[in-house]
Amino acid sequence: MGCGPREPALVNPGMSWVSPAPERPTPRATDAAAKWETMGEIAGLRRAGGVFVSRGHFAGRWKAEARVNASAEAPYATLVASSRFPGGALVVQMHRDPGSGSPGPIFAMLKRDAGFFPEGGDWEYVVTDSEGWIEDRGALPFCARCHAEAKADWVFPLPKDAK
Repeated sequence: MGCGPREPALVNPGMSWVSPAPERPTPRATDAAAKWETMGEIAGLRRAGGVFVSRGHFAGRWKAEARVNASAEAPYATLVASSRFPGGALVVQMHRDPGSGSPGPIFAMLKRDAGFFPEGGDWEYVVTDSEGWIEDRGALPFCARCHAEAKADWVFPLPKDAK
Protein backbone atom coordinates (compact mmCIF):
# COMPACT_ATOMS: atom_id res chain seq x y z
CA MET A 1 0.00 0.00 0.00
CA GLY A 2 2.93 2.36 0.19
CA CYS A 3 6.63 2.80 0.51
CA GLY A 4 6.75 5.41 3.26
CA PRO A 5 8.11 4.92 6.75
CA ARG A 6 6.01 2.83 9.12
CA GLU A 7 4.22 4.32 12.05
CA PRO A 8 5.63 3.10 15.37
CA ALA A 9 3.59 0.69 17.47
CA LEU A 10 0.28 2.30 18.35
CA VAL A 11 0.62 2.39 22.11
CA ASN A 12 -1.62 5.38 22.64
CA PRO A 13 -4.28 6.03 19.96
CA GLY A 14 -4.83 9.74 19.70
CA MET A 15 -1.08 10.28 19.57
CA SER A 16 1.10 9.59 16.55
CA TRP A 17 4.72 10.06 15.65
CA VAL A 18 6.36 9.44 12.30
CA SER A 19 9.00 6.76 12.59
CA PRO A 20 12.24 7.26 10.66
CA ALA A 21 12.86 3.49 10.69
CA PRO A 22 11.30 1.53 7.81
CA GLU A 23 12.00 -1.89 9.37
CA ARG A 24 9.26 -4.49 9.87
CA PRO A 25 7.92 -5.27 13.33
CA THR A 26 9.10 -8.41 15.03
CA PRO A 27 6.22 -10.89 14.81
CA ARG A 28 4.65 -11.90 18.09
CA ALA A 29 3.47 -15.45 18.66
CA THR A 30 -0.15 -14.25 18.52
CA ASP A 31 0.38 -12.53 15.17
CA ALA A 32 1.22 -15.71 13.21
CA ALA A 33 2.60 -14.16 9.99
CA ALA A 34 2.38 -10.56 11.38
CA LYS A 35 0.59 -9.44 8.20
CA TRP A 36 -3.18 -9.00 8.47
CA GLU A 37 -4.76 -11.81 6.45
CA THR A 38 -7.63 -9.55 5.31
CA MET A 39 -5.36 -6.85 3.87
CA GLY A 40 -5.75 -8.11 0.30
CA GLU A 41 -9.53 -7.75 0.49
CA ILE A 42 -9.65 -4.08 1.47
CA ALA A 43 -9.56 -2.77 -2.11
CA GLY A 44 -12.73 -4.76 -2.85
CA LEU A 45 -14.67 -3.42 0.13
CA ARG A 46 -17.36 -0.80 -0.47
CA ARG A 47 -16.59 2.73 0.53
CA ALA A 48 -19.06 3.95 3.14
CA GLY A 49 -19.52 7.66 2.56
CA GLY A 50 -16.81 10.16 1.85
CA VAL A 51 -13.47 11.26 3.21
CA PHE A 52 -13.39 12.91 6.63
CA VAL A 53 -10.97 14.08 9.29
CA SER A 54 -10.43 11.26 11.77
CA ARG A 55 -11.15 12.98 15.06
CA GLY A 56 -11.29 9.83 17.19
CA HIS A 57 -8.16 8.13 15.90
CA PHE A 58 -5.11 10.40 16.16
CA ALA A 59 -7.13 13.53 17.00
CA GLY A 60 -7.35 15.04 13.51
CA ARG A 61 -3.86 14.16 12.19
CA TRP A 62 -5.22 12.00 9.32
CA LYS A 63 -7.89 12.10 6.64
CA ALA A 64 -9.89 8.87 6.73
CA GLU A 65 -12.38 6.81 4.81
CA ALA A 66 -14.52 3.94 6.01
CA ARG A 67 -14.95 0.72 4.06
CA VAL A 68 -17.32 -2.13 4.82
CA ASN A 69 -17.96 -5.65 3.61
CA ALA A 70 -21.39 -6.83 2.41
CA SER A 71 -22.40 -7.94 5.93
CA ALA A 72 -21.75 -4.48 7.38
CA GLU A 73 -23.09 -2.40 4.51
CA ALA A 74 -26.79 -2.20 5.41
CA PRO A 75 -26.42 -1.74 9.18
CA TYR A 76 -23.72 0.90 8.68
CA ALA A 77 -25.68 2.84 6.05
CA THR A 78 -28.76 3.03 8.29
CA LEU A 79 -27.03 3.26 11.67
CA VAL A 80 -29.47 4.00 14.50
CA ALA A 81 -29.24 3.23 18.22
CA SER A 82 -30.90 -0.18 17.75
CA SER A 83 -28.63 -1.26 14.84
CA ARG A 84 -26.78 -4.54 15.30
CA PHE A 85 -24.11 -6.00 13.03
CA PRO A 86 -24.11 -9.70 12.14
CA GLY A 87 -21.16 -12.01 12.71
CA GLY A 88 -18.61 -11.53 9.94
CA ALA A 89 -19.35 -7.81 9.50
CA LEU A 90 -16.16 -5.87 8.79
CA VAL A 91 -15.71 -2.10 9.22
CA VAL A 92 -12.32 -0.64 8.21
CA GLN A 93 -11.02 2.90 8.68
CA MET A 94 -8.15 3.75 6.36
CA HIS A 95 -6.04 6.83 7.01
CA ARG A 96 -4.09 9.13 4.66
CA ASP A 97 -1.79 12.04 5.36
CA PRO A 98 -3.81 15.18 4.50
CA GLY A 99 -0.83 16.91 2.90
CA SER A 100 0.95 14.20 0.92
CA GLY A 101 -1.84 11.67 0.55
CA SER A 102 0.52 8.94 1.80
CA PRO A 103 -1.27 5.98 3.36
CA GLY A 104 -1.35 5.75 7.12
CA PRO A 105 -2.51 3.28 9.74
CA ILE A 106 -5.55 1.06 9.29
CA PHE A 107 -8.05 0.29 12.04
CA ALA A 108 -10.61 -2.48 11.60
CA MET A 109 -13.42 -4.12 13.52
CA LEU A 110 -14.60 -7.65 12.71
CA LYS A 111 -17.81 -8.81 14.40
CA ARG A 112 -17.29 -12.22 16.00
CA ASP A 113 -19.71 -14.74 17.46
CA ALA A 114 -21.48 -13.92 20.71
CA GLY A 115 -19.16 -14.50 23.65
CA PHE A 116 -15.93 -13.59 21.83
CA PHE A 117 -15.51 -10.30 23.75
CA PRO A 118 -18.80 -9.23 25.39
CA GLU A 119 -17.12 -6.20 27.00
CA GLY A 120 -16.25 -4.97 23.48
CA GLY A 121 -19.47 -5.80 21.66
CA ASP A 122 -17.99 -9.11 20.44
CA TRP A 123 -15.79 -7.19 18.00
CA GLU A 124 -12.23 -8.16 17.19
CA TYR A 125 -10.21 -4.96 16.88
CA VAL A 126 -7.28 -4.87 14.43
CA VAL A 127 -4.65 -2.14 14.15
CA THR A 128 -2.09 -2.26 11.31
CA ASP A 129 0.37 0.06 9.68
CA SER A 130 -0.28 1.25 6.11
CA GLU A 131 1.02 -2.00 4.62
CA GLY A 132 -1.04 -4.31 6.80
CA TRP A 133 1.61 -5.26 9.35
CA ILE A 134 -0.24 -5.98 12.57
CA GLU A 135 0.41 -3.61 15.45
CA ASP A 136 -2.28 -5.12 17.69
CA ARG A 137 -5.41 -7.24 17.37
CA GLY A 138 -7.99 -9.15 19.33
CA ALA A 139 -10.18 -8.31 22.29
CA LEU A 140 -8.58 -4.91 22.88
CA PRO A 141 -9.97 -3.13 25.98
CA PHE A 142 -8.42 0.20 24.95
CA CYS A 143 -10.42 0.18 21.69
CA ALA A 144 -13.58 -1.10 23.37
CA ARG A 145 -13.42 1.65 26.00
CA CYS A 146 -13.92 4.36 23.36
CA HIS A 147 -16.19 2.36 21.07
CA ALA A 148 -18.57 1.69 23.98
CA GLU A 149 -19.58 5.35 23.54
CA ALA A 150 -20.58 4.78 19.89
CA LYS A 151 -24.08 5.33 18.55
CA ALA A 152 -24.87 1.64 18.02
CA ASP A 153 -23.18 -1.74 18.55
CA TRP A 154 -19.78 -0.15 19.27
CA VAL A 155 -19.74 1.56 15.82
CA PHE A 156 -19.58 5.30 15.24
CA PRO A 157 -21.44 6.83 12.29
CA LEU A 158 -19.62 8.84 9.68
CA PRO A 159 -19.21 12.49 10.64
CA LYS A 160 -21.57 14.95 8.98
CA ASP A 161 -18.66 16.52 7.05
CA ALA A 162 -17.69 13.27 5.27
CA LYS A 163 -17.44 14.17 1.57
